[in-house]
Amino acid sequence: MDESKRKRPPYYIVGLPDEPLEAGEARTKFERLSEELCKVYPFVEEVRAVVKSKKASKEHARYEVSVEIYTPKERHAFSETGYNIAEVFDSLGPKMKRLLSSRQSRVTASHGDSLRKVSEA
Repeated sequence: MDESKRKRPPYYIVGLPDEPLEAGEARTKFERLSEELCKVYPFVEEVRAVVKSKKASKEHARYEVSVEIYTPKERHAFSETGYNIAEVFDSLGPKMKRLLSSRQSRVTASHGDSLRKVSEA
């Protein structure tokens, strides 16, 4: 299969706030981070983010973001909290890249083979 036509791994975000400006900025940051991760670490099969918000007062909401990254052999989970959802995604990025880079040598040794991919073929 041609590398340029390779299907990108899916990434999902669930539970974004209703405010369009804040949700749009968070979605853009998550999509950019997911695309970058999938480009650098080709063994990533899926990236999923779940956003939970708690209204402590009428003006500010506290966001809890949980991100799961599925690779052929493992599932990695990350979480972060904060009052600005875009900053929460910004702080999650370095954590995710650091953990995946330490795991890359083990996963690429298997050439990215996974039971899911083998059974689909």
